[in-house]
Amino acid sequence: MYLTLSFKFHSREEVERFLSFLERHLKTTYLVDTRLTHVYVQLEGEGRELEEAASLVKSLAALARGGRGRAKVPLLVVFKDAELARPVPPDALADALTLAGAPSEVRGGFLDTAASYEEVLKTAEALSRLYQEAEGYPLTPQAKKIAVVYAYVSGKPLGQALEDLQSAGLLNRGAVLSLRGPPDEARRRLRELLRRA
Repeated sequence: MYLTLSFKFHSREEVERFLSFLERHLKTTYLVDTRLTHVYVQLEGEGRELEEAASLVKSLAALARGGRGRAKVPLLVVFKDAELARPVPPDALADALTLAGAPSEVRGGFLDTAASYEEVLKTAEALSRLYQEAEGYPLTPQAKKIAVVYAYVSGKPLGQALEDLQSAGLLNRGAVLSLRGPPDEARRRLRELLRRA
């Protein structure tokens, strides 16, 4: 079965960006025809595979257009394109972007964000480096997430961020650092801490 999709872009650069996304991320058999800023993509597949490929192509087209309102970025695309030292939880990425001023949330397999794609990649890579550094500290997974996000948004070294979070009462002191309350409460208190800073 075949499905043809048509896309109109604003510039040749957007077309080239879209084609590079297709090359990197689309695993289904496809043909592409370009005419100036129009791109026609013919997908080959069956049933569910074809539906998923069409959804991915539409998301990649929106991503290639960029800069127009909120973007719905497939998480698989982000984590494949970013150079990660360690895995980053999607909700930590969304929290970091939101606290840095670009409202974001995870919805299914997508990151709904006001940030540009490049900013999302840059944030994911920076969080990944902080997660790698956090392996040297005795932290529970939830405490690690809060500490890494705080260190990224505040621009402080991870050690200083941990001290700040302990003195603010977000982390328990002990052999292993853990959250003092539920994760949602810790997020709320983290937002307050960052507003004061």
